[in-house]
Amino acid sequence: MNSLRNQILLLSVSLVCVASLTILGAYWISIGHYTSDRINQDFSGAAKVFGQLLESREVQLTTTAEVLTSDFGFKQAVATRDTQTIQSVLNNHSERISADLMLLLDLSGTLQASTQDSPSPIAKFAHQDLLRQALTHSGAAAFVAYQGELYQMIILPVYAPAPIGFAAIGFRLDSELAEELRQITNVHISFVWRDQGAAKVVSTLSRDQLEEALRAPETIPDTLLSLIQQKQTFSSKRRPLSGMGDSAIEAVLTVPLHNAFAEFSILRDRILLISALTFLLSIAGSMVLSHNLTKPLGRMVKIASDLSRGQYRNLTPISIATSEIKTLFQAFIKMGSDIEEREYKITYQATHDGLTGLFNRNKVIAEVEDALRRHNAPFLIISLNINGFKNINDTFGPKVGDDCLRAVGQRLVEFIPKNPICARLGADEFLCLVDVFGNENARTICDKLLAHLARPFKVDDLRLALSFSIGVAQYPEHAAAAEELLRRASIALDKARSERCALRFYESGEDEAHLRRLQLLQDLKLAIAEDDGQLCMYYQPKMHLASGRIDKCEALIRWSHPEQGFIPPDIFVELAEQAGLIASLTDWVTRTVINQVAEWRDQGIDLQAAINLSAQDLERDELLDNVLSQLETLKLPTRAVSFELTERDMMSDADHAIALMQRFRQRGFTLSVDDYGIGYSSLSKLKQMPVSEIKIDKSFVIPLEQSASDKIIVRSTIELGHSFNLKVIAEGVETQRSMDLLAEMGCDYIQGYFLSKPMPAKELAPWLRQRAQQLPTQAFGKV
Repeated sequence: MNSLRNQILLLSVSLVCVASLTILGAYWISIGHYTSDRINQDFSGAAKVFGQLLESREVQLTTTAEVLTSDFGFKQAVATRDTQTIQSVLNNHSERISADLMLLLDLSGTLQASTQDSPSPIAKFAHQDLLRQALTHSGAAAFVAYQGELYQMIILPVYAPAPIGFAAIGFRLDSELAEELRQITNVHISFVWRDQGAAKVVSTLSRDQLEEALRAPETIPDTLLSLIQQKQTFSSKRRPLSGMGDSAIEAVLTVPLHNAFAEFSILRDRILLISALTFLLSIAGSMVLSHNLTKPLGRMVKIASDLSRGQYRNLTPISIATSEIKTLFQAFIKMGSDIEEREYKITYQATHDGLTGLFNRNKVIAEVEDALRRHNAPFLIISLNINGFKNINDTFGPKVGDDCLRAVGQRLVEFIPKNPICARLGADEFLCLVDVFGNENARTICDKLLAHLARPFKVDDLRLALSFSIGVAQYPEHAAAAEELLRRASIALDKARSERCALRFYESGEDEAHLRRLQLLQDLKLAIAEDDGQLCMYYQPKMHLASGRIDKCEALIRWSHPEQGFIPPDIFVELAEQAGLIASLTDWVTRTVINQVAEWRDQGIDLQAAINLSAQDLERDELLDNVLSQLETLKLPTRAVSFELTERDMMSDADHAIALMQRFRQRGFTLSVDDYGIGYSSLSKLKQMPVSEIKIDKSFVIPLEQSASDKIIVRSTIELGHSFNLKVIAEGVETQRSMDLLAEMGCDYIQGYFLSKPMPAKELAPWLRQRAQQLPTQAFGKV
């Protein structure tokens, strides 16, 4: 029922039905009022004509009676009681005017002569009041019942010259008169009176109709319901006629309604027939309209379904449709073409690298999975990256860098004979699938690829000779799943870069170690976020050699894994740097150390804690603001903490590192160069660095007693530092002899196991107190 076709059909039929019923009702009501008005008009006209006829007869009777009573011979006959003459005059006069009744009465009302046989010669006239009225008014007219008949009668006195009698002339109101009146007025006439207590009727209606007509009301039904039901068949109007004595005489005018109803019924049936035909035509027209509309729409639904399934071509045209439907179909075709084009672009962008046009990671995984399904022939997954690509971007700009990446991608595609599967996975990391045919050697294939890539690349007007690191995973030797093959090729590439070799094949067990490192990284992230005690800080004291004071310490992070136990810092710190987690780790360390320094101060211990920063920390402009905010919150001076940076970290981006160090130095922080002597810094860079201290790496301090060369290096480093007005700290002091040698060389501070191992914060205060008791004469800081 909710279909468009049914709704159109229902709407059309409903409108036609409402219109037809409205028209029919309006006509019905109008016809009812018209019929009622017309019958009332017929009544009115008939009553007027009827009255005029009676008046005309009355005038005729009056004139005749006056002629009779004025006749001298008649007067003389009445006066002389010449019965024969009187009877002759009455008969002659009656025949001449066609009167039905002529009487001569004496003044007492006794019948003297009559044109009809009298029941008794001495019969008295029953309507004495009519005689008195005639005598008083010189005449009287009335409708009277006489000898069982109804008459319209005129009575005039006979004067000679005084009244000597009455002459009465009457016309009978019988069925013939009633029929004559009916033909003239077009309504049925009935005369009703009572004679000596009995009802008398003269009518143009039959006996069966008469009773119903006499009961019929004067009102005409003009409502729709009455006309439909047709319960009333007559309408009658009663017109009282003058009567004398106990005789109440009425003229009943009756109109039969069946003729009006018959005309109405014919018109009603015609309207119903027209409405029925209109209804059927509307159904047929609606069906045709809905078919012509819904069939193309159904086809459009099929087209839309095809478009939703990605079938954009070979769509069947719509036939026998309106111009709007054809336009809509053409819009659908255009929409399908546009969707296909956009879908292709979206699919291409979702599966290809926007710069090189090679596959992206998701697509290459699908391609490797497809290769695994297609055949079982061995193949290589080769992951490679460009060594020192950052220098190309920095030296020649990003445009040359992008062109270089495109050239490398094109060179990889050229290396693979057919259906190349090559992808760009990252900034300068690529991957390709190379089939191994027959007895081909995997290393030979890789060497050929390296040779193919070794040829200089022509980029704009430049010829660039690039070097590459390659990691290889073999199918089926190393893995049988696409994800594993790609991951293990990437692991081999990481090994090649860390080992600084051009080619590295995946070795068994490396993936498991890689997964363990990933799990370890997830655990580290959770430990930082939850701060549940896995991570903690240890502190190793630093002693001022000249005074023996302990006024500094180095903060060292420790991780006690709930399952794997102690994790060395060099393992998880490197993981944090590789995964971009070092910022969160450093923030945790600075927050923990600053809180600890504040707690020591509350205990009366004044120690400066050194915090180690990584190369990535030197790129964070917000680091300084975070540290200052924490110190301000706890009301600590900037000298409460210092920062140590390795030579290697500072040299990775020396300019940016120096700029950030300058900001720290300007705010009053002490900066130290950690592990000095094993990096690549030059004296010119050291001169530019805003540091206050350098720490001699323990690799030079531990063998200090036995190695003359190490002694020379340490001595020269101390002298070099002092020449730059820098404090020198030696770490890794494990013997008294090493400490004595460093004191002789003028070293400022020492740090090592000979003094103390790193210890938790809760053990440092007791250690300081114990040391103060052992050496009471020396100052070892405020305890």
